Amino acid sequence: MNKLYDVLAIGVAAVDDLLYVSSYPSANVKVPVMARERHGGGPACTAVATVGTLGGRSAYCARLGEDDLSSYIRSRLQQCHVDTTHIMLDPGAAPFHSSIVVDLHGNRNVFYDASMFRPLTPDNLTESLILSAKLILLDHVAEPSLTEIAEKIRALGVPIVGDIEGRSEPALRLAERVDHLVVPYDFARWASNLTNPRDACADLAQTRRTTTVVTAGSDGCYYTSGVDNSIIHAPAFRVETFDTNGCGDTFHGAFALAIARDFPLRDAVTFASAAAAVKASGNSGAQRGWDALPTLDDILVLLRSSPNEHYAPGLLERIVNLHKGFILA
Repeated sequence: MNKLYDVLAIGVAAVDDLLYVSSYPSANVKVPVMARERHGGGPACTAVATVGTLGGRSAYCARLGEDDLSSYIRSRLQQCHVDTTHIMLDPGAAPFHSSIVVDLHGNRNVFYDASMFRPLTPDNLTESLILSAKLILLDHVAEPSLTEIAEKIRALGVPIVGDIEGRSEPALRLAERVDHLVVPYDFARWASNLTNPRDACADLAQTRRTTTVVTAGSDGCYYTSGVDNSIIHAPAFRVETFDTNGCGDTFHGAFALAIARDFPLRDAVTFASAAAAVKASGNSGAQRGWDALPTLDDILVLLRSSPNEHYAPGLLERIVNLHKGFILA
């Protein structure tokens, strides 16, 4: 079957209202707000917006309503070149609504309301839609888990990238059903009961899963493939950090696109790490939210300014060819 999409994302959509303060407050104090902004958010939603901004063929499937928050997220996805025609109309549904407090050092706390979000069920996904994607990205932040959807996708032979944060038994069951598991260190530490990220990655990789990646912020990430038991450390790119909100989801989106386009694992991890670094820099402090999502040109500029040993030979040419392919599409 012809693959219409590189990445189809299923999972949380969020509208993030961000409050920026000079330093993170302690309890029971009054703090002036330096800036107030609204952005698109949610793990799956930000990841697929990243795919679209990088030029990939992307689509998002969810149940949303006709309220202001749902309309906002549709509009922002379309601006990022994401196909929103598979979003199902549900008058009782709406995105997560998050209030996020961020300080000048990039620290953040997220306060979210998920009461109106309505997850998809396997019956909502047609076989033709699943088979139209080279790869499907699923997330897990809160219950219910998308385990049954993952089982339907696996039965049709489409690879799954899992972005899992929620700490629960259903989250672990979903992790067992994805082909490429990319999780933050906090989840890996909880799931493995191991404090060293390298050891946690090794523990999570004890399965037939194709790829296991543990991201660890400024420490970079740790990864391994299903055919190699060794754990590889990929250092983070050094940039002037402006805003880390959404960097992990940006990593997921870039990684998913690279895997869909048949990048070797090392190149996919480097590509995703560079994308997350560009997002963290906020275009030298000029942009936040989805406005700061990287383009292929942004990633090429960062890689060309980095030491050659930071990436594998041939990666630049691979990205340039990817760029040409998107221009021709």
